[in-house]
Amino acid sequence: MDTALATPEWQAFTRQFWRVEPLPLDFAPRGPNGPRLRAVFYTDARGRLRLPPYQPCLPLQFAPTPQAASYRAERQWIETARLLVDEMLVRGTRGELTFPPGLVDPRPWKWAHFRVTPRFTNLIDLPFGWERADRVARQQAHKAERAGFTCQRTGDLAEALACLGGSQQRQGFAYGMTLDGLELAARLMGPEALRVYSCRASSGQPATARVILHRPGARALDWMAGTRDEQLRSGATQQLLAFALDDLHRAGATAYDSCGADLEGVACAKLAWGGRLVPQYSVQGWDWLPARRLLGAGLRFLRQRATVRRARRAAPDTPSPADPAGEE
Repeated sequence: MDTALATPEWQAFTRQFWRVEPLPLDFAPRGPNGPRLRAVFYTDARGRLRLPPYQPCLPLQFAPTPQAASYRAERQWIETARLLVDEMLVRGTRGELTFPPGLVDPRPWKWAHFRVTPRFTNLIDLPFGWERADRVARQQAHKAERAGFTCQRTGDLAEALACLGGSQQRQGFAYGMTLDGLELAARLMGPEALRVYSCRASSGQPATARVILHRPGARALDWMAGTRDEQLRSGATQQLLAFALDDLHRAGATAYDSCGADLEGVACAKLAWGGRLVPQYSVQGWDWLPARRLLGAGLRFLRQRATVRRARRAAPDTPSPADPAGEE
């Protein structure tokens, strides 16, 4: 599998830091010359399949028989995927399991009554060219360059972690990563696979950092990123991503995966780079954790609906989008 998430080094890091056991799976229902499905899952202490925290997705690769017609390839996928579905039913699952963007047919899981949810990410083909990006992103990057900001690969993990903390606090989430954990990942994977980028102001103060997982001949994965509060409008974020995309292309990456475009607050910022919005699917069994999340989503929906209704009542003359009176 051509992804950094399938390497023994990443699996070793995940085992040691997150305390889960990697489980390589390989299904070939017609023997070595037939269709084949390979994946790397992880098991918790009870043997249930799960996705480690803040891992973008579970690596999965399907290969039909050579030169199979499209309808035959689809039949082979359904036949082979059912074996994985059965494995998941027997072992049990915990939480949400997200598959890579290349998996376009999640129906075998729907037929087995898993809950299937579309997720989204942005893919940028490499080499990257500024002509594909929004002019605002380009202007911001040039603004930082004129102000004397500089970008580089770095081995200062503590400095990078401090930059990551800015975005975590501002957006109310946590990567769950510690300095010891980042040092462990760097030691096991090496600087070529775990690429840490930083951008500094002319004063030498670190402004923003990104940690990207790389494997030559595959898509690079944007694992973690963060910017200090005081540098949000400096253009350092845009300058660093442009620098990283160029460096990844030289290192042999075929594309860049932003690893998520579901958050409303960052979706437009990611889209400004001219990438392709692509779906990826997650599946959930019916254990307590997905049920709790589903209940939480339902409550958030009801609150949002109540908020919009109150706003409409407060401004009764405002036409709704479906009202012809509001059309020009």
